[in-house]
Amino acid sequence: MTARAHARHPSRGTGRPSKRQLIIETAERLFADHGYDATSTARIATEAGVPSGLVFYHFATKLDLLLAVVQERPVPSEALRSAARSRTVRRRLRAIVATLAEEIENDRAVRIIVFREAQGRPEIASRAAELFAEATETVAGVLTGADDLVADSARVHTAAELLVSRVFLDAVALGQAETATKRHAAMIDLLAESLTGGAHE
Repeated sequence: MTARAHARHPSRGTGRPSKRQLIIETAERLFADHGYDATSTARIATEAGVPSGLVFYHFATKLDLLLAVVQERPVPSEALRSAARSRTVRRRLRAIVATLAEEIENDRAVRIIVFREAQGRPEIASRAAELFAEATETVAGVLTGADDLVADSARVHTAAELLVSRVFLDAVALGQAETATKRHAAMIDLLAESLTGGAHE
């Protein structure tokens, strides 16, 4: 668990995670490492250093705990919007790829859980779809404001879908956010050509 992930869930006034948040963070790590089915609530409680009954005080079922792990992670919308500081499509694409890869790597455990547990669990599949849609809409919005954009909204949205899905799969499989822009250089070039009509910076 990264310091950044902890910072997203501050407890009130103490600077330390609440018992509820400690349970979520422990469950996140164990679900990512061992899978949902192989992780018992007793083990979560033990590793969180809380009584077993406290897990069920905060979460009616183990599935409710899994949903909390997945649902309480926000889409990195604000970070992605920072890419709008660049004026051209190509530069925005580079900034989006770098930012998205970093954000996914920071929350890699949750992304692994979503990717794995969406199979056969409608609640998780639904949340995965929401995360994808939110990220896609944010990316499309960032691209729409570029000075040299000539593509229509449908093409921009398609480009955003391709970018988000490709970077997500790559980041979950490899991590290594610091080299993401280089790894996706060909995709960035292709999308930039498509969205600008071949204009060069």
